[in-house]
Amino acid sequence: MIGLAMMLAVSAMQPITSPPARAGQCRWVRGRYRVYNGSSIRRIWIIGTTRIVAMRDDDPHEPPMIRKHGVPRNSLYGQFLICACERSRPGHMQHVRITATKNIAVVRDRHLGEPRQTAKN
Repeated sequence: MIGLAMMLAVSAMQPITSPPARAGQCRWVRGRYRVYNGSSIRRIWIIGTTRIVAMRDDDPHEPPMIRKHGVPRNSLYGQFLICACERSRPGHMQHVRITATKNIAVVRDRHLGEPRQTAKN
């Protein structure tokens, strides 16, 4: 019984690698946040999957780390607490809201000839 409780406690601390399935659900995921061109330009690739989720372009509620460092030419690696704005559908990009971040590393994307720069919070 104690072993089961320990396993459940450890698994609760690990980020889940899939987005929430239903609107309103929230989950921690480990991923890379980037700003792209096109619609739904702010996206998170969930590491270990081929899944990409997007933030609505008009969402004014962002954690301070995203507001400060989530700009074009930066990639943010870490853990994101995302809440689904709509249900998950296979083959479609799901819209989510980022409500919190932790363990974020900011990596400035480099262009030809530029050295790579990183910063941690």
